[in-house]
Amino acid sequence: MSNDGTETKDINGGGEGLLTASLDQLQSSDYRQVLDVVDNPRTCGLGTILQLPQIVVCGDQSSGKSSVLEAITEVPFPRKENLCTRFATEIAMRRDSKDSIKTKIIPDKTRTEKEIVKLEAFTKTISDFDDLPDLIEECTELMGLNDGSGTGRGTKAFIRDVLSIEIAGPNRLQLTLVDLPGSIMSANNEQTAEDVTLIHDLVNDYVSESRTIILAVVTAKN
Repeated sequence: MSNDGTETKDINGGGEGLLTASLDQLQSSDYRQVLDVVDNPRTCGLGTILQLPQIVVCGDQSSGKSSVLEAITEVPFPRKENLCTRFATEIAMRRDSKDSIKTKIIPDKTRTEKEIVKLEAFTKTISDFDDLPDLIEECTELMGLNDGSGTGRGTKAFIRDVLSIEIAGPNRLQLTLVDLPGSIMSANNEQTAEDVTLIHDLVNDYVSESRTIILAVVTAKN
């Protein structure tokens, strides 16, 4: 029992350890059906047209967003530099009898028709989180992003395409979050003024929607 009288479960109980009595109520079949209906348009790329309820995780670069996401989702997000922070990533968790991780790319509407067809053709399912870094890196290359090392392999550092990751399992919360690239205060050798503007506009597009819950991650030193 917490200080405010909320009943909590044993934190050693796997994925369910994060659940409070209030969150338990959100895991009913009726609520899960509602969340599935909300996410169907999102996975079809209609999130830019319809204002859908969502939790958006934002903050400066190296502010600890990945650690916060891991604490909420219990998903070990890759720690490799420049990985999984250079485009919006929609993480949809669902309850299912089997563990699985499905991914797809939702192309930016400014892409050419040929590029859209190519990106929409990408889908992959994995069963082990150890394969997640390689999968995300594959998506990064497919989007035409460089690797941040100055060795080429793509010309862009950031992009408005969206990586959609659906994580299913028997102990998963029914929850959807959007992880955004970390904000940049000024241009440097690796990030241009155009990158600063792109990220600023991308974050603004997400957080300005009336149905968005903003989860802002700020380092203690700030």
